[in-house]
This record gives sequence, structure tokens and C-alpha cells, in this order.
Amino acid sequence: MRVGTIIAKKIVRMLTSRDIYDIAALCSRKERFFFKACGFRDDILGSTMMMYSRTVSSTCFEGERMVKQAG
Repeated sequence: MRVGTIIAKKIVRMLTSRDIYDIAALCSRKERFFFKACGFRDDILGSTMMMYSRTVSSTCFEGERMVKQAG
């Protein structure tokens, strides 16, 4: 087993030990072979991957005031 496979399987083990079973890999078509070798399969519902990304904003609110960082 190669290093990448060992790491991916360890991550899956860590997540499933915390009762997290809905695990997805966002990858290119070329990388799909690697993840299939690690036990990942196509989604049976054909779901489209969606991601939440928290963006850091220089604007925040203090009470009713909007404060924007300068500089």
C-alpha cells in the first residue's frame, strides 16, 4: 500500500469512528482511480458536490453599526 492510500484510509477510519459516513472526495477524473482504490464509489443518487466556504470579510457589525477595516 502506498502512502496516499494509507492516509486516505486513515482519514476514512477517523471519520467513520465518529459516526460520519457521508464522505465525499472532490477530485478530477484522473484522480478518481485513486479514490476508487481507497473504497470510494460513485454516488448512487448522482448527487452534485456542493461546498460551503467561509470567506473572511473585512466588514463586521457592532450593534447596529457596520464597521469596515481600513488599510
